[in-house]
Amino acid sequence: MSFVFRLVREEGGDASVVVFEDSTSPGFVPLWEEVGVYDSLYNSDGKPAREVSRRIAYGLDRISTEAGLARLIPSFLSQGEAIRFLENVNRACVVHGTAQIETR
Repeated sequence: MSFVFRLVREEGGDASVVVFEDSTSPGFVPLWEEVGVYDSLYNSDGKPAREVSRRIAYGLDRISTEAGLARLIPSFLSQGEAIRFLENVNRACVVHGTAQIETR
């Protein structure tokens, strides 16, 4: 099972539009906790994307610069995948700052 991070925007009426969606392995949870992005990813339903973008950027910076964090990543996953996911989430949160976060 994968973790899905989604940004949705209300487009008038009852319709909402998914403006971003990406998924990753829950195997990254120890890494997310260590770099301080766990709550921003898993406990942010309903928040505007702009509220988590700074924390995501900080976590991304730590993963990119602290080689020792690789020990928290299971052997079947890669640091590159963690970086790719957070880069995508961060970019989307900046571009779609008013969109609401949905996770599952």
